[in-house]
Amino acid sequence: MSQIENTGATPAVPVKRSRFRSKSFKEATEFYLFISPWFIVFVLLGLIPLFYGLYLSFTNYAGFNMDRLVFVGLDNYHKVFTDNDAMYSLGRTLFITVIMVPSSIVLGFLLAVLLNQNVKRIGIYRTLFYIPSIIPVVAVGTMWRSLFVDEGVINQLLMQIGLEPVDWLGYDYAIYPLFIMLLWGVGGGVLIYLAGLKGISKDLYEAAAIDGATTVQRFTRITIPLVTPVLFFQFIMSIISSLQIFVQPILLAANSNSLLSTPIRPNYVYSVHAFQQIFAYGRYGYGLALLWVLFIMILVLTVVVFSTSKLWVFYEVDQEGK
Repeated sequence: MSQIENTGATPAVPVKRSRFRSKSFKEATEFYLFISPWFIVFVLLGLIPLFYGLYLSFTNYAGFNMDRLVFVGLDNYHKVFTDNDAMYSLGRTLFITVIMVPSSIVLGFLLAVLLNQNVKRIGIYRTLFYIPSIIPVVAVGTMWRSLFVDEGVINQLLMQIGLEPVDWLGYDYAIYPLFIMLLWGVGGGVLIYLAGLKGISKDLYEAAAIDGATTVQRFTRITIPLVTPVLFFQFIMSIISSLQIFVQPILLAANSNSLLSTPIRPNYVYSVHAFQQIFAYGRYGYGLALLWVLFIMILVLTVVVFSTSKLWVFYEVDQEGK
């Protein structure tokens, strides 16, 4: 009698891992096959042009001189910071960003709070505030430009009440129509704020009301902290979109016949300067350097915001699962 029979132990049954491994491999293969069309397009139309553009930003590329391409090192990047027009447009872009980001976040959040009320036909108001965000930007720019031209509706209303017409698209006032046009589309973020507000449990408000908390205290101690992840997301997206503003200043230009139109000086932003350097003057290498500087600036600001988020963004569930 064997030792196993003497001890009464059950012999170990070998686990058939090969079957599970083959199943896992099959699932992984199917997964990568399903995403392969997107991945191929991403590589061909995303990564390759991205890094090829980075390479060209270190050359004298002018569009049709591939046979005479010369590596110029950091000359294009040095020119970015010594070009007065580039630095001016960057300053105007940062100014617009500093004004637009907090204004759009505060206005959009307050609109979402109002639209979160349980009143009759509230869906109609939500739709009305959201519609401007889905109208094509060219139509929006054309509409606002027609309102602010010298003989437009705004000046007509001013003259009706006895005031002098204003050169809204001139040097002194051109920035205000731009701000108004940009803020007109904040309704697009209202849906995101509403989603965050809907996710707050009503039990928290009821418990706070029982404890004697006022409406302001419930708003500042419950609503705002619990919606900070949404505010954080909107903050990042607002910074990115504001730094990349391009079409709106061109559409408000006095001679806005094409994308090569030059906006008035107060609305001359960084992306417009880069676009004109590339397509109007054929300075492809320099224009690509301008765009890469913008990319690095957006990346740095995003990293800074992410690093500070732990100080002001509140998550109901700790990231460690505690």
